[in-house]
Amino acid sequence: MSLKFGRAAAALMALSVACPPVAAAEPVWPVAGAEDARATVDDLQAQGYDVQINWVSGVPSVPLHWCKVTAIHNPNHSPPTGDTLDTVYVDVSCPNPDDDDWGGIGVGIGF
Repeated sequence: MSLKFGRAAAALMALSVACPPVAAAEPVWPVAGAEDARATVDDLQAQGYDVQINWVSGVPSVPLHWCKVTAIHNPNHSPPTGDTLDTVYVDVSCPNPDDDDWGGIGVGIGF
């Protein structure tokens, strides 16, 4: 009897390794700073999120692809569902083109 039990256990073990459980895949969350801000916003919108931008530095009048993402905040900590529109907040830092008028050279006077 123990030989049959051993074979059955070995067969179940082989089957469990060969057929892993199927889980619902969660969307891949973008990493802040891994790509430009436009690509990050596009990725989040494609996953079903409503994206709100927090302009943390620079000017928002430059193209979004010039900017970088410094943080992504999801207050619900969950992926969006088909019934609701979940909002994520993206902190964006953009260059200030007015600072580049001098070619990156600045003059400071301190007292």
